[in-house]
Amino acid sequence: MTEKTEAIYAEALALNKNEREALVRLLAPHGKDWIDPEIEKAWLDEITRREKEYAEGKIESIPAEEVFRELRKKYG
Repeated sequence: MTEKTEAIYAEALALNKNEREALVRLLAPHGKDWIDPEIEKAWLDEITRREKEYAEGKIESIPAEEVFRELRKKYG
Protein backbone atom coordinates (compact mmCIF):
# COMPACT_ATOMS: atom_id res chain seq x y z
CA MET A 1 0.00 0.00 0.00
CA THR A 2 1.31 3.45 -0.81
CA GLU A 3 1.59 6.15 1.83
CA LYS A 4 -1.29 8.00 0.19
CA THR A 5 -3.46 4.87 0.27
CA GLU A 6 -2.55 4.22 3.90
CA ALA A 7 -3.48 7.79 4.81
CA ILE A 8 -6.83 7.55 3.03
CA TYR A 9 -7.48 4.20 4.71
CA ALA A 10 -6.72 5.64 8.14
CA GLU A 11 -9.04 8.58 7.46
CA ALA A 12 -11.78 6.22 6.27
CA LEU A 13 -11.51 4.17 9.47
CA ALA A 14 -11.90 7.37 11.49
CA LEU A 15 -15.29 8.06 9.88
CA ASN A 16 -18.43 7.12 11.72
CA LYS A 17 -20.43 4.08 10.60
CA ASN A 18 -22.83 6.03 8.37
CA GLU A 19 -20.00 7.90 6.68
CA ARG A 20 -18.07 4.68 6.04
CA GLU A 21 -21.17 3.04 4.55
CA ALA A 22 -21.73 6.06 2.31
CA LEU A 23 -18.10 5.90 1.17
CA VAL A 24 -18.42 2.21 0.33
CA ARG A 25 -21.60 2.91 -1.68
CA LEU A 26 -19.74 5.61 -3.60
CA LEU A 27 -16.73 3.40 -4.32
CA ALA A 28 -18.51 0.10 -5.01
CA PRO A 29 -19.67 0.91 -8.57
CA HIS A 30 -16.05 1.61 -9.48
CA GLY A 31 -14.96 -1.82 -8.28
CA LYS A 32 -16.47 -3.88 -11.10
CA ASP A 33 -13.02 -4.96 -12.19
CA TRP A 34 -12.30 -6.28 -8.68
CA ILE A 35 -14.52 -9.29 -9.24
CA ASP A 36 -13.07 -12.33 -10.99
CA PRO A 37 -15.75 -13.39 -13.51
CA GLU A 38 -14.97 -17.08 -12.95
CA ILE A 39 -15.42 -16.75 -9.20
CA GLU A 40 -18.64 -14.77 -9.63
CA LYS A 41 -19.99 -17.43 -12.01
CA ALA A 42 -19.04 -20.18 -9.55
CA TRP A 43 -20.95 -18.38 -6.77
CA LEU A 44 -23.99 -17.83 -8.99
CA ASP A 45 -23.95 -21.52 -9.96
CA GLU A 46 -23.74 -22.49 -6.28
CA ILE A 47 -26.61 -20.17 -5.38
CA THR A 48 -28.73 -21.59 -8.20
CA ARG A 49 -27.94 -25.16 -7.08
CA ARG A 50 -28.84 -24.43 -3.46
CA GLU A 51 -32.08 -22.66 -4.40
CA LYS A 52 -33.10 -25.64 -6.55
CA GLU A 53 -32.28 -28.16 -3.81
CA TYR A 54 -34.23 -26.09 -1.27
CA ALA A 55 -37.25 -25.78 -3.61
CA GLU A 56 -37.16 -29.55 -4.22
CA GLY A 57 -37.04 -30.24 -0.47
CA LYS A 58 -33.60 -31.84 -0.66
CA ILE A 59 -32.16 -29.42 1.91
CA GLU A 60 -33.68 -27.45 4.76
CA SER A 61 -32.93 -23.98 5.98
CA ILE A 62 -31.63 -23.33 9.47
CA PRO A 63 -33.05 -20.35 11.39
CA ALA A 64 -30.49 -17.55 11.76
CA GLU A 65 -30.94 -17.53 15.54
CA GLU A 66 -29.83 -21.16 15.68
CA VAL A 67 -26.83 -20.52 13.43
CA PHE A 68 -25.70 -17.55 15.54
CA ARG A 69 -26.26 -19.47 18.78
CA GLU A 70 -24.03 -22.30 17.51
CA LEU A 71 -21.37 -19.83 16.34
CA ARG A 72 -21.36 -18.08 19.73
CA LYS A 73 -21.06 -21.44 21.46
CA LYS A 74 -18.16 -22.48 19.23
CA TYR A 75 -16.26 -19.16 18.98
CA GLY A 76 -17.46 -17.23 22.00
